[in-house]
Amino acid sequence: MKTNKLSELSYDELIKEEKKRKAIFIFYSILWGIMVLASLYTTAKKGTTAITFLPISFLPIFLIFWKSQKDVRNEIKSRKSN
Repeated sequence: MKTNKLSELSYDELIKEEKKRKAIFIFYSILWGIMVLASLYTTAKKGTTAITFLPISFLPIFLIFWKSQKDVRNEIKSRKSN
């Protein structure tokens, strides 16, 4: 994903960037949720397996997407207040 300095983007570009990042975050959240459910299911049926720890290994990526979306939202809020 190409990274731009948020302060260099216009307001309209920020809105587009927010929509894009929000869609990516929602998609990844759904995938991560499925991983958690699959992990819980396989742990309950078969005990501890490699799938048990899969969501934990993808948690840093989830947090990066969450922070990225939050940064755009904060930049939009700061522009509205000015």
